[in-house]
Amino acid sequence: MNQREIALEIIYKTIGDSSYTNLLMRNKLKELEPVQRPFVSNLVGGVLKNYDYLIYQVSDSINNKTSLRNKVILAMAIYEKFYLNKEDYIVLNEYVNLAKNKFDKSFINAVLHNLKKLKEADEEYINESLPKWIYNLLKKQYSEEDFKNILKNYKRVPTLFYRLNHNKAKFEDFENIEVINKNIFTSKKNLLNSEAMANGLFYVQDINSASLIDNLDLKEDDVLLDMCSAPGSKLFNCLDIVKPENSYSNELHEKRLNLIKNKAELLGFEGIHYLNYDGIELQNVLDLKFDKIILDVPCSGLGTLSRKPDLKYHIRPESLDELQLIQKDLLISAKNLIKDGGIILYSTCTLNKKENGKQIEKFLMENERFTLLKEETIINEDGDCFYYAKLGKGYNR
Repeated sequence: MNQREIALEIIYKTIGDSSYTNLLMRNKLKELEPVQRPFVSNLVGGVLKNYDYLIYQVSDSINNKTSLRNKVILAMAIYEKFYLNKEDYIVLNEYVNLAKNKFDKSFINAVLHNLKKLKEADEEYINESLPKWIYNLLKKQYSEEDFKNILKNYKRVPTLFYRLNHNKAKFEDFENIEVINKNIFTSKKNLLNSEAMANGLFYVQDINSASLIDNLDLKEDDVLLDMCSAPGSKLFNCLDIVKPENSYSNELHEKRLNLIKNKAELLGFEGIHYLNYDGIELQNVLDLKFDKIILDVPCSGLGTLSRKPDLKYHIRPESLDELQLIQKDLLISAKNLIKDGGIILYSTCTLNKKENGKQIEKFLMENERFTLLKEETIINEDGDCFYYAKLGKGYNR
């Protein structure tokens, strides 16, 4: 299979079968040479992010009988032509060849021949390629300025950020990197397959996610629990200060817990205590209280759409209510595990206020021993959007 055939299969399965793009990419990119992979990643990400707008361009030429495969082929061709500025004859030749039969080839050829320029839809949610319910949800919850920034964040090209492993390396050990802050750096060169990463000198972490741990007021002897630990990055951040033997990593899924163990070993963190429970049940199985708890709850992920556009094809409005119940129960478990004077850091990577501020507001109304020390919704063009709330137990309100 060539690059475009692989991209077609990934996009088709993401939209048609609700498959997860990252898993498809991980498997399919192995069929290509490393130098070929960035083009496929760019094409897949760009088409998924802009799919509704791309399909709108040919809305007069397609109908309900048009196969999803042909729609995806057209969307890919339009993206290459107008976003990647490929020559018309290259686009036409490559994508007509992707069609399955003579009829489909003729159809693709005719549609692309007639497409001269892009057009704007009357509905902004189509231009932004967001499901109407997500667009309306966020527009209702945020000010006009914040909503515009959310849309800008969604359309940005995600930056790959790396978090230095202070346990093994210094910034001076690397060449041609841009240091962002005391922990984070970027590079024009993709470092995912580098020897330095394979040796645990750094790991991938979004810049906004990496900043959250500063709110835990960590001390070396703190007893720390990461309740929903995978992929483990926030816990590893803490181990620059907290002793590994005082740290507990809990993850419901055993496979993901093993990935955390392997990553910790690679990074050089020994002595972490690993737990394999539903976080809601931890309050019933642990005879231990913690100074600090990281509670990065399962959420709708609406702050990560720039990096994970396939979430649009997985999340449904009704699933938000289910998530809020899980988040509430996890907060209850955390409150029963925290010491007096301790801090719970509640965080999500969503922008849905019912999972964020509203969830915390209800928790505080029902738990007078807890105080909201700080909360923030992070919306910028640099990384994923996040919400966090710093909850103190036994603090004066």
